[in-house]
Amino acid sequence: MNEIAMRVLDMSTVLRPSNAYALVLEEIGVARRKLALIIGAHEAHCIKIARMAYKTPRPLTYEMVGNLLRQGDLKIKKALIYDVSDGIYSSFIYVERPDGLEYRVDSRTTDAICLSYYMDFPVFVVEDLLDREMLRNISEDGSTYTLSVNSVSLDMLQKAMDDAVKAEDYERASEIRDEIRRRKKEAE
Repeated sequence: MNEIAMRVLDMSTVLRPSNAYALVLEEIGVARRKLALIIGAHEAHCIKIARMAYKTPRPLTYEMVGNLLRQGDLKIKKALIYDVSDGIYSSFIYVERPDGLEYRVDSRTTDAICLSYYMDFPVFVVEDLLDREMLRNISEDGSTYTLSVNSVSLDMLQKAMDDAVKAEDYERASEIRDEIRRRKKEAE
């Protein structure tokens, strides 16, 4: 399983629903593949604060966790984004104890990214996941691109299907409808 180092490239604020953002990660290295995570307003706000290294009057959750880890003499080696399902990315944080033993902790990807800014550790993605989910059809200026259907929640798929019907793009609407049905059947 190859792991690809990533960095935060950008975050857009113009998605529907209006409280959704696209957090774009970019591969560090030659290929520069990109991955978009659809996140909520709170998560976007926390990542912005972490990127700026802004000091809040009281610690945010990622700062508290980082302080706990430091006080316990625990070191984070890396975060690894390993899966996506229904628009939700899953990550592990790999931690090293003072005795050298390493273990992993399940984490929200946005929390792992905030913590990586605070504690300065790398973020990786499993290459197979990146190849499946990477952004495609990126415009020259980077303002438009195609997301993988796995990167989008059921609510957003429903909205996209409604928009396709309104635009009379029935082929696209039927593709989205089929994906919604597939996900609902898997959930049963």
